[in-house]
Amino acid sequence: MQNQPRTSSDAATRLRRLWKGTLLVGVAGGYVLLVSLLLVQHGWRAALLAAFFVVASQFLRYIASDVDRIGWQLSKGDEAESGQAARYQVRLFRGLVALAQLVNVALIVQAFTLGGPLRALATAAGLAAIEVLFSRIRKVNREITFEQASYGFSDRQPLPTGVSTAGPWDEAANERLAHKLETLRQMAETGDISTEAYRKARDKWLVRSVMRDDATTR
Repeated sequence: MQNQPRTSSDAATRLRRLWKGTLLVGVAGGYVLLVSLLLVQHGWRAALLAAFFVVASQFLRYIASDVDRIGWQLSKGDEAESGQAARYQVRLFRGLVALAQLVNVALIVQAFTLGGPLRALATAAGLAAIEVLFSRIRKVNREITFEQASYGFSDRQPLPTGVSTAGPWDEAANERLAHKLETLRQMAETGDISTEAYRKARDKWLVRSVMRDDATTR
């Protein structure tokens, strides 16, 4: 019975990672549809220009996501020490989001030039739907402490049972371990736990991960 809360927590995290993967598939599908329609109706040059805009937008959003993660970490720390950094983080995040919106405007202008007001309106509606998906991704990121998305390929069990069929320590498991150790390190730095306690916990988890990996590969 003591393992039940942890099992529920792991299952909830896995479901949220799957939901994040679903949202990212929706975003990718929206962009692919946009570029494909331009390719079919207006040729490869228009599609290539739109693809350039999409790639530029994704680079900006990738950076913005990392900036958002830093802001989330700052919000968990000491407010007095992180105040200046937090203000800079907010300005940088807003600037990156604004640049991404300029890319959306460029796509709408392209649609207007090629197909008129109706095409521009349809493109704007599609991009607005994608923006909603991005806002949901940002919310899920904070719920799962910015873990990677899952697409169901490696998580074959509906609930963790102690014996994994997905391989020993996959990337997601390593990330969760690294996050836990980082949390303990921060607690040691702030004095919530002793440095000795942090080192013992770190050594324990690292040894356990190595031994489990060795046992499953025999």
